[in-house]
Amino acid sequence: MMVSGQIDAGELLGASLPHLVPERVVEVASAQAGCPVAVYVLDLEGSFALRLAGDVERFPQQIRAAVGVGPEIIPEALPQLRALVIDLVGPCTLWPMVVRDRVMGFLLARGRPASDLETFAGQAALALELASGYTDALHAVRRRKDTRPAAEIQQNLLPPRLARVSGADVAGGVLPGYDVGGDFFDYAGNADGLWLVVADATGKGNSAAAVSSLAIGALRAARRAGAGLQEAARLADEAILALDIQRYLTAVVGSWDADRRLLRWINCGHPTPLILRADGRIDELDAERTYPLGIRFTERTFPVLSIPVRPGERLLLYSDGVSERRTTDGGPIGDNGLRTILTELGPRSPATTVRGLQDAVLKASPEPLRDDATLLVVAPQD
Repeated sequence: MMVSGQIDAGELLGASLPHLVPERVVEVASAQAGCPVAVYVLDLEGSFALRLAGDVERFPQQIRAAVGVGPEIIPEALPQLRALVIDLVGPCTLWPMVVRDRVMGFLLARGRPASDLETFAGQAALALELASGYTDALHAVRRRKDTRPAAEIQQNLLPPRLARVSGADVAGGVLPGYDVGGDFFDYAGNADGLWLVVADATGKGNSAAAVSSLAIGALRAARRAGAGLQEAARLADEAILALDIQRYLTAVVGSWDADRRLLRWINCGHPTPLILRADGRIDELDAERTYPLGIRFTERTFPVLSIPVRPGERLLLYSDGVSERRTTDGGPIGDNGLRTILTELGPRSPATTVRGLQDAVLKASPEPLRDDATLLVVAPQD
């Protein structure tokens, strides 16, 4: 099937074995452009563009480009990316590969292309995204470093890093510690609102990954069954208790109603969410909370709190790996340090807010992260 005279994603996927789709994309793109073309994707940290397919003599294997949140390119960073690529490669043309509102990578042409590949780049992005469900080819290239089982589980738990859903822009990211903890974030735009969660399991490695996997499964099962926030939290609590491994999970579980501009949330022993106001103020959502999930009680309640969050404001959920990151002076970033970083960053999109915070966490110390640092930013839109 053709799309406006172009080969579409179905043809790209159907004409090749899944692991050969990147090479097929390069073949078709090079023929249409009349010059060599390569496909690049970002690594899992969003810091390097890595060649997925293309002539190894003409195109570098990697390009340092801190322009992503995880493996997704921040749209506002495309001009910066183009400049970095031109500095390294020389005269070239770059087309972002976009699936809906997510920039999944880019096509890069050396020389002067005979035709514009913008439409084809979109179809290539979709074909590669679909093919990734059948092969490890794309996943393997994105992993610049060896990953442990817990880290692989963590990556597979996460939803898309950047999205526009339910009347809001959303961005989330996890910087894994050297011994991966049990952090995760999740969201889903449903008819009853935008569901949100940031969570952190105690412990490290496989046990933390086991707790997180079960917790996110319980939360997703609850919301897909039409349960409310309290029922979802209770199901996750019971699931962790049933593991009987003396582990628990701190979490903020919430939902945002786009029509009423209202956030409702439950805080289960987790760092206090922040609202970044349009006038620069930073307000803590510090109110009634309950204990972490998975701590045994005869009876427990899950108090639901609410507050308006309006266009022009941003909601920030984060794990203690952000505020407890050690700095060069030996102390943690802390709540005040986090506020200072946010003030210095100023008003930004959710994607650039997450990337700016991640950069600040990494620059705080030359030492490896001791704990996962997880962020989720939501910005309501008119």
